[in-house]
Amino acid sequence: MKTTAPRFEFRMFGLDLDPYEQRIKEISEKEKTRKMSSIYFLTAGNTTNNLKIREGVMDIKELEQTYKGLEQWNPFLVGKFPLKADVIRTVVFPAMGIESPVFEREEYTLEQLLNEVICTDPDLAVAYVKKTRHAYTVNKCITEIAEITVNGAFLKTICIEAEDPERVLKARKKLGIDPDTENVNYPLALKRVMGLAELPEHWK
Repeated sequence: MKTTAPRFEFRMFGLDLDPYEQRIKEISEKEKTRKMSSIYFLTAGNTTNNLKIREGVMDIKELEQTYKGLEQWNPFLVGKFPLKADVIRTVVFPAMGIESPVFEREEYTLEQLLNEVICTDPDLAVAYVKKTRHAYTVNKCITEIAEITVNGAFLKTICIEAEDPERVLKARKKLGIDPDTENVNYPLALKRVMGLAELPEHWK
């Protein structure tokens, strides 16, 4: 089930994003703050899908295209737990890019899926992510500052997103972010934190 229109995103992670945070706060008033927890399913080879569970609901974002360094993600809901084994077999595992196992149940609660299927598969990893998200608007783009923990490790992230990619590019420029700054999506950042993907030089 489609949830929202696909949006182009620019996202950066780090421990010291203060100059960009201050610029966001100069341009826009904070609109709201939300706290949430998510569970991400990660595989080393998957670079085109973002799978997460929030409030007992699984959703997947598919990478539709890139544009001048931005990524356009198309989200859709998989469903609320318990999930039918057939849905896990035909939707979830193909999105992770690995072969589906044999299922012993007709449907799975989240705990059963984690304990009996995901955590027993050596090709899969789980990231437990807690987020405090602060919403702003820059150049009519959804703009976010967030503090997160990934399996307990602290990190900060800034995101700019909109359906129109040119708005995102202009917002990024307005915040003084170098156009060569790497655009890092959640799955890639989580895999770097967990040692599933190589760290670039500027992360070391």
